[in-house]
This record gives sequence, structure tokens and C-alpha cells, in this order.
Amino acid sequence: MMEDEERQKKLQAGKAKLAEYRQKKAQSDGQKKQKKKKKKPESDVEEQRGDQTTVFSLSKTLRSGETVTHDQTYTIEPESEVSTTAEDCSSEVNGFHERTSSVIGEEDLQPSEAHMEPQSHVQNMEDELAAKNLALEELSRELEEIRGVFGAEGVQQLQDFEEALKQRDEIITQLTSNLQQARTEKEEVMREFLELTEQSQKLQIQFQQVSNLRYVSSTITITVVNRKQ
Repeated sequence: MMEDEERQKKLQAGKAKLAEYRQKKAQSDGQKKQKKKKKKPESDVEEQRGDQTTVFSLSKTLRSGETVTHDQTYTIEPESEVSTTAEDCSSEVNGFHERTSSVIGEEDLQPSEAHMEPQSHVQNMEDELAAKNLALEELSRELEEIRGVFGAEGVQQLQDFEEALKQRDEIITQLTSNLQQARTEKEEVMREFLELTEQSQKLQIQFQQVSNLRYVSSTITITVVNRKQ
């Protein structure tokens, strides 16, 4: 759609230039004819049997399918004016051809925006890929430099450090498990202690009741003995 609009704009511009050129050419031809008529004797003009005219038609088909047609009528004048008119005709035809070729050439050679956009997108993707490859190469080079600095000893130290971290994690896990187990055992001990305390209280109550019964029984026995005496 944008490509067709661009072609229409260029075609209109070419037509405008062509119309302007034809207008200027017609004015120039009119001035030349007036000058020539002034120089001719009146008797020669009267002897002429009439001007003969010839119509030239030029056409050009554009890629859009539109055909540009240019019609021009030329007057064939006798003898002295024939060569001049032929030269003017050739000049105008050549001028029209040059202007038409210029307009069509610009239209054909001008890349459309729809054609440029995929190329621009592909170029951007290629630039991004090149940048990523460069960053990856730099990272690999830095890694090789680090390995070169630390060497085998540095790698061994790193492995030892990782092993120490692993052991620390195992110890923390074991301590957490022991703490959880201790909490569970503490809860069980507290529950047993409460049960024993409750049982002790019950035993004390029973012992108190037994003591009271013994006291009452002893009192009754003493009273009975005293009465018998």
C-alpha cells in the first residue's frame, strides 16, 4: 500500500514536471514563430497553402501497470522553418524521454519500505548475535585466566571448601534432629512427671483417709475399754 502511494506521488511529480516543461517549450516556440513571422514578407505568407500538422504520441508503461502517454502536435513549416521545427521536435522528444526516464528510474531504483524493513530486522538480529558471541568469547577468556591464576591448587582448595560446607550442613541437620528429639523426650518426661505428681497426691489423700480411720478406730476402742472397767 505504501509502495503504491509512493509510486503515485512520483508519477504525479513526473507529470507536473512534464506539464511545466511543455508549457515553457510552448512559450519558447511561440516566441520563435512570432519572430520568424515578423521577418517574412507578407507576400510569402499569402502564398502558403496552409500549414500541415503532425501528431506524435509517446507512451511508457510503468511497473504499477499504469501507462503514461504524451501527445504533441507539431506544425511542419516550409523550407527555412522545417529544420528548426525538426530540431525543436527532437529536443522536446529527447527532453520528455530524459524526464520520463528520470521519473521511472527513480521509481524503479527507490527501494520500498516494505522491502527495507526485513533487511533492517535481519541486520539487527545479526548485530545482536555478533554481540552475544563476543560477550561469550570474553567470558570464556576470563574463565581461562582465572583457571590459570588459581591452577590445580586453587581447584583443590575450592573442592575442600565445598566438602567443608557439605559437612557443616550435615552437622546442622544432625543437631536439628537431636534438638527435636530432645524436645520430644522432654515433653514425655514432663507428662510422666505430671502423672506421677497426680498419683502422689491421690496416695496422700488415701493415706490421710486411712490415718483418720485409724484414729477414729483407736478412739472407739479406748472408749469401749473404759466402759468395761
